[in-house]
Amino acid sequence: MMKRLLAVAALALATVAATAQEEPKTGWVFTPFPDVSYNSDIGLNLGGFCDFFYYGDGTEYPNFLHHIAVCGAWATKGSWYLHGLFDSKTLVPGARVTGSLTYRDASMNNFYGFNGLHAPYWEDMDLNREDRLAFYTNHRQVIRAAATFQKPIQEHLSWMAGAVFRHIRINDFDLKNYDNSKTLYRDYQAVDLIRDDEANGGTSLEGRIGLTYDSRDIEWVPNQGIYGEVYVNANADLSHKKYHYAQLVGHFRHFVPIVFGRLTFAYHLGLQHQFAGEMPWYNLNEISNLIYQYEEYEGLGSRYTIRGYRYNRIMAAGYAWGNFELRAKVLQFNLFKQHFDLVVNPFYDAGAITRYFRLDEHRRTGGITDDWSQSYVDATERIHSSAGIGAKIHMNTNFIISVEVAKGFNPQLSDLTVAMSTTYMF
Repeated sequence: MMKRLLAVAALALATVAATAQEEPKTGWVFTPFPDVSYNSDIGLNLGGFCDFFYYGDGTEYPNFLHHIAVCGAWATKGSWYLHGLFDSKTLVPGARVTGSLTYRDASMNNFYGFNGLHAPYWEDMDLNREDRLAFYTNHRQVIRAAATFQKPIQEHLSWMAGAVFRHIRINDFDLKNYDNSKTLYRDYQAVDLIRDDEANGGTSLEGRIGLTYDSRDIEWVPNQGIYGEVYVNANADLSHKKYHYAQLVGHFRHFVPIVFGRLTFAYHLGLQHQFAGEMPWYNLNEISNLIYQYEEYEGLGSRYTIRGYRYNRIMAAGYAWGNFELRAKVLQFNLFKQHFDLVVNPFYDAGAITRYFRLDEHRRTGGITDDWSQSYVDATERIHSSAGIGAKIHMNTNFIISVEVAKGFNPQLSDLTVAMSTTYMF
């Protein structure tokens, strides 16, 4: 009897998958949705978001012509944000223009020091025990405005130019019954690893120019193709007139069909490397992107670079990382005239530092303060990795809810993390 039931269930699922064809959408489609999610780095997230997609007459579907996104949320570990995005492929004929505006206030922002494993992690200083809750904490506020222009050179290949304005303010956090001078942020200032003029943040304007290559069949949920970016960032310090620097940034994403439309191997290789000038410490942890889909792109670690690593645990002047995952559509069905896909994605992530930040100073000043016994350790930096699994629900391809669980393999850097978001990591 049980075998018969299983056979009937399998046949029913196969029938649903075979008959669940996605109908093209036309005109404007919008999907307001409550943002009730959890991220182990920021806590329970409460808010809302809405994506607006314009498909025109539907001939380009599931790719879109215009995309507008607005979102905002508050998290229980002391942060909130507002974020808006506009992305259009037809507003300017023959070009793609993108703009975003973000404000994020993290009153208990994680700060674990510089240079990854060279900054030791003391677990008993990062737990809610007596008055030691916030040793690895500061208050960080960010305003970011970004714009990008892309123009095709030939099929799949485009040149791009853009600009990013950032205003970052960093101060002590404010927590009742806690001496906020007892933090790693303050200790780094005491030994001049964080300079006085940069300690509280600053304002910068970044220009960027480079190339993009895009042969994906579907932009947000590719079955096959390549998406690559390579560009140079030139950052001008508007506050202090001294922390000017340049970065080389590269992203290579490849989508390899194993069973077309059902099983895809996807991988992403990333590089962000400062090659000239001097970077201020408060810009170390932002991962550069052409299109800021989300309110935050910070790492190395957390949900957008190496999943399963503590938020901001690895801060340096250069990074390289990779993400590798299988994306399997295990169920497809139509409901209420909408098309749904259920996707499972096991993954493996890895990353490393390519350029340290003030490493000689870090080494000289390690262990000379009274409040902490050791601030620097001699470590053999290597590739740091993690693994996990995620699940996604697509509605009409471009509306995606994602949950991912990951664990890093080095306890000094990682933790079990749970993250919910919209769209894929890459």
